[in-house]
Amino acid sequence: MNFIKKLVVLILFCNASLYAQKTVSGVVTDENGTVLPGVNVIEKGTNNGAVSDFDGVYKLETANDAILVFSFLGFQSQEVSVASKTTIDVTLQNDQQALDEVVVIGYGAVDRDKISSSISTVEGEELTKITASNPAESLQGKAAGVQVLSGGGNPGASPQILIRGVTSNNGTSPLIVLDGVPQPQGTSLNLLNPADIKNFQILKDASASAIYGSRASNGVVLITTKRGKEGKTIINLDFSQGYQRLEKINLAGADEYIQVMNLRRTNDGSAPLYNAEDFTADTDWWEETIENFAPVTNFNLRASGGSDKVKYAASMSYFNQESNYTKGYYEKITARFNVDFKLSDKITLKQDLNPRIENFGNSPNLLYSILRIDPLTDVYLPQNERVGNSFSIYAPSNNQVPNPVGSVARLFNETKFFALISNTQLNYEITPELTFNSQLGLNINHSRQDIFNPTYFTTPNQQQEINNVSRRVNENFDYVFNNTINYTQDFGKHYVNLLGGVLFDSQTFNYVSAFREDIPDDENPDLRYLDAATGEGISVGGNEAVETIFSGIFRGIYSYDNRYFFTGTIRADESSKFAKGNRLGVFPSVSVAWDIDSESFFDVDFISNLRLKAGYGQIGNQNINRNGQFFAIGTGNYVFGGDRVVTNFLSQFGNPGLKWETVEDKNFGLTATLFDNALDFSVEYYQKTSKDLLFNVELPNYTGIPGLVSQNVGSFESKGWDIQVGYNKTWGDFKMDLNVNVSTNESRAVELAPGNEQLFGQNRSDLGNRFIKITELGERVGLFYGFETDGIFQNQTEINAHSSETGQLIQPNAQPGDLKFVDTNNDGLLNDNDLTTIGNPFPDFYGGFTGNFSYKNLDLSMQWYGTYGNEVFNYTRTFINAGTQDVNVGAGTLGRVWTPENPNAEFPRLTLLDRNGNYQRPSSLFIEDASYLRLRNIQIGYNFNIPNFQKLRVFVSGQNLLTLSEYSGFDPEVGAGGDIINDFGVDYARYPVSKTYLLGLNLTF
Repeated sequence: MNFIKKLVVLILFCNASLYAQKTVSGVVTDENGTVLPGVNVIEKGTNNGAVSDFDGVYKLETANDAILVFSFLGFQSQEVSVASKTTIDVTLQNDQQALDEVVVIGYGAVDRDKISSSISTVEGEELTKITASNPAESLQGKAAGVQVLSGGGNPGASPQILIRGVTSNNGTSPLIVLDGVPQPQGTSLNLLNPADIKNFQILKDASASAIYGSRASNGVVLITTKRGKEGKTIINLDFSQGYQRLEKINLAGADEYIQVMNLRRTNDGSAPLYNAEDFTADTDWWEETIENFAPVTNFNLRASGGSDKVKYAASMSYFNQESNYTKGYYEKITARFNVDFKLSDKITLKQDLNPRIENFGNSPNLLYSILRIDPLTDVYLPQNERVGNSFSIYAPSNNQVPNPVGSVARLFNETKFFALISNTQLNYEITPELTFNSQLGLNINHSRQDIFNPTYFTTPNQQQEINNVSRRVNENFDYVFNNTINYTQDFGKHYVNLLGGVLFDSQTFNYVSAFREDIPDDENPDLRYLDAATGEGISVGGNEAVETIFSGIFRGIYSYDNRYFFTGTIRADESSKFAKGNRLGVFPSVSVAWDIDSESFFDVDFISNLRLKAGYGQIGNQNINRNGQFFAIGTGNYVFGGDRVVTNFLSQFGNPGLKWETVEDKNFGLTATLFDNALDFSVEYYQKTSKDLLFNVELPNYTGIPGLVSQNVGSFESKGWDIQVGYNKTWGDFKMDLNVNVSTNESRAVELAPGNEQLFGQNRSDLGNRFIKITELGERVGLFYGFETDGIFQNQTEINAHSSETGQLIQPNAQPGDLKFVDTNNDGLLNDNDLTTIGNPFPDFYGGFTGNFSYKNLDLSMQWYGTYGNEVFNYTRTFINAGTQDVNVGAGTLGRVWTPENPNAEFPRLTLLDRNGNYQRPSSLFIEDASYLRLRNIQIGYNFNIPNFQKLRVFVSGQNLLTLSEYSGFDPEVGAGGDIINDFGVDYARYPVSKTYLLGLNLTF
């Protein structure tokens, strides 16, 4: 009996021990160490649970053998066994699939799985890995179908964004939409601090962008900024400091320069130009003008937090970039304040303010002069030859190229820019399904440019007799007033999302400019104002213009059983740029998608998602001269009978019949997710065709109509493929995230203006007054134009053999060592009828690779970008190995040019007279393959675990450290200037992209 009692007591004791309760507590954070309030902590298999507080702290009574489940929206759920532990700190991992569930689209947001259009997303975290003045630089290589064309290395330079090729000759920039507010055409993304951006959504096809109608023909970039979240105040501080460095360009020194100049003449039977004993100077103009280290500084401070009634986010940033020249800088100060007020259970008010200041100071672009000025010239005049002020002490060159050191010293050109963007949104939830939204966006900017040109004298051909000062002030005001109503409802297997709205956009532009001569003192900066000038040379100007668009929109999204999806939109725009009767443009679109994996017949274990989609739509372009519809009167000055006579004349013939350009867009795509969501894949084919293309057409002389007249004629077609592959995987403490995208594009001229089967660009007087760019009917746009070459004549026999059927020499002035030009039309003559396309600046394909790796506290990221099959018109080849006009040449030129001893040289013989026109015609000699692969960024960081800091990370990074290319110029990433069709791919020795080395710090507390 005693044994039985003891056994019962033992069993009860064991059971009591088994079900004993204890307290478990800890802190929940994300991967960056930021505390997470509101995390659900549940004892698995029970209703027992807790929620983490504002500090991420939780506390829970559990059984000894309990398993705790931690879950939070946007993060992967995690299970932890309690065992003997009483303190359990948990780090939740981002669930990228969950984070991507809601996507911002035009005038709203929707679950990603409801989208049937072509939209690419780039998260803000990726943008901050590159230190740059413009967030667009970080977009390069991040999204398929999106080209970011470099603006060069000049401080504050803005790259251009090109989405799926060229469909218009009236601008190619996409529409920028900031937190729902469309920005004025040509807006630079310099307006934003990259650290404030939550993500980019890039609308690539018409079914996505038609909701923006008349301004969306070049695609749309939607930018969403970061907002405050409920919880305690979180402070982020990011700082980086580094320097930029240009690779030195090796030019000929005095000895080689003299040899080249003399050989140019002796090859033509003339006497040498220089005697080496007459010169003592051997100036390295690169060293005199270029700084090896140009500092770059980036600082950002951000605070966010709030309650259930008020949420806020505030940031301030400072960016400074010095020029690699001895003068020049770019400085930007931005601030952003976002506040969300919950006025009631149904009404929410959001207010955003974004002020910024930008200063551009005296940034030169003198690489062209540095390459060409002779090394025999001293930097400064001898003391006994100096006449006048300090701006006159610089020696004139022997070959008439401006002294670059003097040019920098005399450069006074500063621009100060201020802007304020305000965005006010009122959201009224009429019912849980029906919501009204009203938005007022204001964009005010003011810029002032001051230029001073001092007096100086070095030679009669290089002087400024009277100094002058000028100022230009621009003030622009844009306001957008959007009112939309949105209805969303689920009916069993049916999902409906309807949006309607009325929108108004008004832009006002005005400027005032003034110029005056004769400031009393060149040296005193306090006198460089218009009021201080006393000369008679004076001019003033000013004007104002207003553009408005009034629009109505409707969009319907429908899905059935989460398998079949349909989206339809229609937008009607009225624009003041067109005359009455043609102002209205209507832009419809439709897209469908089919989730094949949701079908009962589909049973493939390793494929978790498989979607087929297609879309069609029309979008517009109104980017023409606002005065194209009007007739204009011009003023002229003539001398008649010794007196000045002012006349008026018809300077522009208006066309009130102008109407919208329209782009028809077709898109077909397939997306898939495989291997438990580790691999995602998408491929899309698109075709965009513009019609009623706006051209400026020159009418026949017999019409008596002067100048060019805007007309709706012509059509462009752009088509290609976008392919994107992503892979992410975790092995214990090691994580890897890879993304590759490749795109192709072909843009052709389908129809041009009547009687004009060719459009020309870039006329060069030094190349025989010929054009070097052509857009030809049926061919790709913006091709290079010139003469084909077929090697170098090695002897007189080859020259004689290059003749017509009658034996007439095609190149009678040629000598051994000269270029052989191709008689493309086989008429036995070499003239402009032999001009043909000689190259293509647009790549066969382009793409990027991004890799993010981490192991415990160590992380590594890298970004590559490249193009293949594109060519560059290397204009520097017109002189860099020829000494044309006695300019300097590249080091080693004597070994690169043809001589009887060097018959396999790439460049023709040295000649002063150049009777064969080796360097006086645009030709394939100047065309180079500019394919390249560039390491845009590499960054290594380490996270320290330090009390009182949620995050303390130190990193080092390098930008543009490695470029793999066969291009002989300074940078294969040649930009587009202002006109992609006519400027892209022509290298005039612009400021190249520099290598950047940075050390940085990320703090969160």
